[in-house]
Amino acid sequence: MARFEKREIDRLYGQSSVGVVIHRDLVALYVNDAYARMMGCRDAADFMTDPELLPYIPPAFHREALRLYQKFMNASGFHGWKKVYNLRRDGVPVWLEISDETIDWEDSRALMTTAQVIENGSTAMQVDHMLGRSFIGVAVHRDMCALYVNDAYARLMGAENASDFMKTPDLLRFVEATSRDVTSATSEKILQGVFDGSRRRECKHLDDGSEVWCDLTDERILWHDGKPAILTTAHDVREEVRMNNMLVRSRNSLQNAVAEVIRMVPTAVAMFDEDLHVLHFNREFARLFAQNPGVYPAATPEFDVSGLRLVYREMVATGHDHADRNGVVSPSGRLTDIRINRLDGGGMMVSALDVTDHKEVEKQLAVLASTDPLTEVLNRRGFEGAVNRLRDIRRLRNKKWHYGIATLDLDYFKHINDRFGHACGDRLLQEVAAVLRGALRDDDLVVRLGGEEFAVLLPSATGKITQTIAKRLADMIGDIRLQDDDGNAGAVRITASVGVTVGGEVGDQNGEVDLSTALLVADRALYQAKQNGRNCIVYADPTVPAAVILPEAASPDETQDKD
Repeated sequence: MARFEKREIDRLYGQSSVGVVIHRDLVALYVNDAYARMMGCRDAADFMTDPELLPYIPPAFHREALRLYQKFMNASGFHGWKKVYNLRRDGVPVWLEISDETIDWEDSRALMTTAQVIENGSTAMQVDHMLGRSFIGVAVHRDMCALYVNDAYARLMGAENASDFMKTPDLLRFVEATSRDVTSATSEKILQGVFDGSRRRECKHLDDGSEVWCDLTDERILWHDGKPAILTTAHDVREEVRMNNMLVRSRNSLQNAVAEVIRMVPTAVAMFDEDLHVLHFNREFARLFAQNPGVYPAATPEFDVSGLRLVYREMVATGHDHADRNGVVSPSGRLTDIRINRLDGGGMMVSALDVTDHKEVEKQLAVLASTDPLTEVLNRRGFEGAVNRLRDIRRLRNKKWHYGIATLDLDYFKHINDRFGHACGDRLLQEVAAVLRGALRDDDLVVRLGGEEFAVLLPSATGKITQTIAKRLADMIGDIRLQDDDGNAGAVRITASVGVTVGGEVGDQNGEVDLSTALLVADRALYQAKQNGRNCIVYADPTVPAAVILPEAASPDETQDKD
C-alpha cells in the first residue's frame, strides 16, 4: 500500500489541475487548491476552515458515501473511477470523475480521492439530437414535472408540439386522481435508485377529456444539471387496446370484424387457431414473419412461425396464459418484442413490436456515452473500455500485452481562452484531436482526459518508439495555426508538454503495470515537463520505484521494451 507525506503530495499535486483530497472518516486531512476551487472555496486554506466532506455530498448519498469509505478502508490499493456529483459550498451541483486509493498517511491509513470536473452541459442536446425527431415519445422529468419532451410525446399527450406542451409541464394531470400518490411515490423511488422502472401499459387522461393508452418504460439518468431524472419512452397503443377490447366482447360471434380490426392495427398482430395456424393477420405481421411478404395483400404469404409455436407450447406446459419475449429476431431480421396470449378453446393471439430502430438509438446513445462530444475522441470511460478489449484480444491470441502511453497537456491554454475566447479554444481542441487521430494507426487510441489534456495509447510500442511518436505529435501540434475571430491568419498557435511511459507486462517483474498506474506515472512525467519549462517531453520508467523520471535526451532501459 502506497505511503505518502504532505511534502510529496504537495510536490505532485499542489499546483495540479487535478483535485486531491486525503481524508479519514470523511474529514479532510489535506486538500490542494484545485479540489478546494471545485468545491466553491477560494483555496485549500479556505476549505480547511471546515474540513467536513459530508456538506459537499448530496444528502441522499451520505449513507452510500459512508459505506464506500468503510469498504475502501478495509481494502488496499486503487479502487477505480466513478462519476458523481457534489454540491459546491454555494449549493450549485458540480459533476466530477473521481478515483479512490487507500494509502498510508502519517500515522495510519487514509483515503486519497482525486477528482476532475466533467463538462456535461450537452446531455440535453444529445437527447434532443438522438430522440427529438423520433416517432417514439420521449419525456425527461423530475418530481413528475417535465424537463424535456420531444414532439412525438407532446402530440401523444394532446399538445401541438413540444413548445406548446412545455407551457404546462405537469405530468400528474394525465394520471387518474386516485393513482397520483402511487405514481409520485414510484417516480421518487426510481429517482433515488431504489428500483428500476419496468415496462407497463397505462391509460392517460388528456386535457380535453379523451383517453390515450401508452406502453411506457422508465429509466433513471443523470441530467445536465448533475441531478438524477427519469427518461420515459411512450408508444401509442390505443388501437391495440381497442382491438383487444373488441376481441373480448366479440370473440365468439364477430370473427370477421376481428379480422378487420387486426388488419387496421399498426402493431404486428395475428390470431392463430387451435392447430396454431395463422387465422387472421395484418400487414405489419406479414412484414415481420412472412417468408414472401411481397405477395401480400394480393395473396396469402407463407409464414415462418415455428418460434412462436415453440413459445406457445412452453407456455402451455408451464400452465401460463401469456408469455413475453423481448429482443427476438423475426424471420425478416428485425428485432421484436413479442407477447403471446392463449385464447379460450385453443389458439393464441400474438402481438409483436418492431424495436429495431429503438435499439439502434440505444446503441448510438452508448457511443455518445463513451465519446467526448467536442473533439469526438474517446472520453475516459470509453478509453478504459477500449483498452480492456485490446488487452483481452491480445491475450486470447497468447501474445504479450504491453503498450506505450503519452499524456499531452496544451501549454498556456487558458491564455488562448482569455485572449481569443472560448469558441476559439474549442476549435483549437478540435484541431489538436484531429491531428492526433490523423497521425496514428487505426488500433492506436486517442482520449481526451479532460480540459486541455489528451492521451494516446500505442499497443505493443516500446518506450523508445513511444518517445519518438510523442515527439512527432508534439511537433505537429506546434505546427497548428488557426485564424482568430478577427480574421488574422495563423494568430492562434499552441505547444504541448508530454509525459511518456509504458504499461502492461513490462520489465523483468511478473506483475503488470495496469492502466491507472501507467496514467499516474505519465501524469507525473507530464508534471515534470511542465516544471522543466513546458514544450518538452519527459519519460518516466514505471518499473523503477517512485517512477524515475528521465529527460527527453536520456534513453530508458530498452530491456523493458522487448516483446
